Amino acid sequence: MKHSHSEIWMHLVLSTKNQIPIFGNPEAKCIGEAIEEFASEHSNNAVSFAVLPEHIHILLKLPEDMSLNGLVSHLQTFIQSKMRKNELVNSNFQWEKDYHAHSVSINRLTTERSVIQRQNLKHKEMSFKEELKFLGL
Repeated sequence: MKHSHSEIWMHLVLSTKNQIPIFGNPEAKCIGEAIEEFASEHSNNAVSFAVLPEHIHILLKLPEDMSLNGLVSHLQTFIQSKMRKNELVNSNFQWEKDYHAHSVSINRLTTERSVIQRQNLKHKEMSFKEELKFLGL
C-alpha cells in the first residue's frame, strides 16, 4: 500500500525469540551490513541502528510502498537471510513475533539517532526486559 510522499520515520525494536542473547560482534557486523543494504535498496540512506545481544533498535524512513508490518517482515527476513548466508545463525533462529515501533517527527530525528547510538550505555543500567515493560510489551 503506497502512502503519500510524506516522510514517515520509524523507530523499530526487533528482538530474538524469547529475547535470547545471540548477537555477538560477528552477528552485529552482519546485521549492520544487512540494515544498510536494505536501507540503500529502499533509498533510505539516513538509517541509524544499534545491535544488542538480544535486540536491535533501528531508525529508518518507512518506504512509500510498504506498510509497517510489511517493513518489519521484509527487514527481519532480509537480516535473517544475510546471517544464514554468513553461517552466523542456524535454521532454528526466529524473531519474536511482537515488536515495538513508534513514529518520529522530522524535528526529533537528531535526538532519536542519539538515543539509538547510546543504547549500549542504556542497557548497562536497564535490562531489555525492563525496556520492554517501559515500551508496553
